[in-house]
Amino acid sequence: MDQHERFKDTLERMIAGELEVEWGHNEFIGHTDVVRQLLEVAPDEIRDDLQFLHDLMAEGRDAQGAQVLGVFPRLCDPELAGVEGRISDYVAEHCGIRLGEPHWEVGHLIGESRCPGWPGIGSPLTNNRFPYLLDTSASNYFSNRFWHGDGAPPGFIAVPEGGRVVFQGEYPYSRYFAFHPSDFDTNTLATLVDEDLDPDEGSVNPFREAVPDGQGRRFTANFVFTKEPRDPEPNTSYVGERRNGGRNQAVFNIYRTTGSVLGAMPPNNTGVLLPSISVRDAEDQEVEFFPEVNPHPPGMDPPVETTHFAPLPIPDHRGLCWPEKYSTKSNWGLPYDILASADILYLVTPYTRRLGNVHVTRAKMLSSPHTPEEDVFAPGKEIRGFTVTTYNFWAGICEAAVVDHEIAMDDEGYYTLVVSSKSDRPSNATKENGVTWLDWGEYLDGQLTYRMLLRREPLLESIREAVETGEADPEVAPYVPQSRHCTREAFEKSGWRAAFGDEN
Repeated sequence: MDQHERFKDTLERMIAGELEVEWGHNEFIGHTDVVRQLLEVAPDEIRDDLQFLHDLMAEGRDAQGAQVLGVFPRLCDPELAGVEGRISDYVAEHCGIRLGEPHWEVGHLIGESRCPGWPGIGSPLTNNRFPYLLDTSASNYFSNRFWHGDGAPPGFIAVPEGGRVVFQGEYPYSRYFAFHPSDFDTNTLATLVDEDLDPDEGSVNPFREAVPDGQGRRFTANFVFTKEPRDPEPNTSYVGERRNGGRNQAVFNIYRTTGSVLGAMPPNNTGVLLPSISVRDAEDQEVEFFPEVNPHPPGMDPPVETTHFAPLPIPDHRGLCWPEKYSTKSNWGLPYDILASADILYLVTPYTRRLGNVHVTRAKMLSSPHTPEEDVFAPGKEIRGFTVTTYNFWAGICEAAVVDHEIAMDDEGYYTLVVSSKSDRPSNATKENGVTWLDWGEYLDGQLTYRMLLRREPLLESIREAVETGEADPEVAPYVPQSRHCTREAFEKSGWRAAFGDEN
């Protein structure tokens, strides 16, 4: 058996689930081992590319603390599309496996706005690739970076020692928004959530109550670069210390909005200007100011993603090691958050063609405010809202996304999600039949990801506990998603029962 045949045999056995794969507390352990086994039998044509991919996965696996700052830019490098594209082309030529269209393109980094105070912008419509794994087309993101003390690197706004950053603006027209500061290790610090922000004098917080005519919608929020005092100020996140202890050198801030009334394209600021930014020293003297701003004034097109990944025919180890199980990990189980939202309950389950070409999920529907027809604070709702998306790890792309109000519900108050490729979509996977279909894409496998707001709500805390322990109170159990595989033919014959039998 020559080198090409050895590689083909190893890849085919890997796809079939015949090879043991190491996995553990973080998901990069498994991703690294999958690539390692292929690298050991790699022919010269793709050895360098597989080595690059292996080393990147291993670096993510092993990174600790501030080391993530070196890993994160490499995970964002558009050259990944070239690495994976050349491997895909080789596999198509020598192994006879081609998934989807062969086109791939190494683009350029995007997401820079025209706003000095808010240089980072995006939505899944513009930043939809590894490793962002963004929410849905209902979300928008604006970001900035602050450096504590002297020696601010390029791209950071300098804040004097012990100083503060003051944001002033209008509450956006959205279902949710928050300021999400993360520390130098990209671990989440105290989030400033919409309903928790007291309004300015003469204004009303629309996430708490209706805004009467003539009343304002303004707020003020603060990042203070000190340790949190015994008596903290309202509307303030103290960012002077890292979450795990020690002086915090940098803050990575994301201003997240979800459920924008105005939609997501271009990545909008939900009907209001982005907040102004006042940088102040420890004596509260202003040293720099950025005014409120429209990030996309008329006549300026937003930046769009230019990198395109070819479907890489390498399995995601999660589909090999723990299919049909859920995880609450938001960051692959790594020892840092990678800017994940502390307000979201993440539920993730892998799916794989090895177990069937149709993936079925079933659960009782959670009630949430149907904005903008209903107020965010509408009474009697169980949660603020949720979204469901499909991804492939290697492509890092959100293939499909639905918001809760787009999900069909049957007469019993349950919903059924079906994930398949377009060609494998069951004919009865339609909303008329109480089924919501999501595109699998042209991949071997992928992950179904829930994002549920607000994580601190009692029902979501109970769902999280049920997933992590495997035990649920009878009143909570129906809301915990369950997922199984089946074939298109079986689903067309028996619907969701083809996957679950008598289990559900």
